Amino acid sequence: MDFFRSRGTLLIAGFLISLGCMQFFFSRRYADAAKREATAIGSVYAIGGSKSSTYYYVFKIDGVEHRGKSGSCHTSLTSLGCSVGAKVLVYYTLTPALETRLQEFGDASREMLFTCVCLNVGGLLLIVMHFILNRKGDDSDESEDTYESGPSEEPEELHIVPRE
Repeated sequence: MDFFRSRGTLLIAGFLISLGCMQFFFSRRYADAAKREATAIGSVYAIGGSKSSTYYYVFKIDGVEHRGKSGSCHTSLTSLGCSVGAKVLVYYTLTPALETRLQEFGDASREMLFTCVCLNVGGLLLIVMHFILNRKGDDSDESEDTYESGPSEEPEELHIVPRE
């Protein structure tokens, strides 16, 4: 519970919200690209990476060979899957520059938007938890002071009433 009361919680929340905003802008870019996407048949020529796979592929547009890489492969066209030498469907857009994926741009946009929502909700929950727990901590400190017994540190005021 002390973690939620620390300022580190707010830093982490800000970081999560910032990442969520970046995901939102990438999702919008992919949504725009989905309106202009085209496809070509390509093939995987290498797979790299230690923790996660990176797929390297080659394809042609108007007779010109292009190479690309993708962190995921959702478009295998054969029973080989996304192994080396397998045929894949490459999605690309030429506006403003050539951008390629082994996944539809619309699907990628929706995935990024979902990630955006999750990151932002997580960040907002951290902020809410931080302020709720700090508020509770402040209330409990005040309540302890009101029940404290013992001599007061303030001097007592004396009221003198004249005799008649």
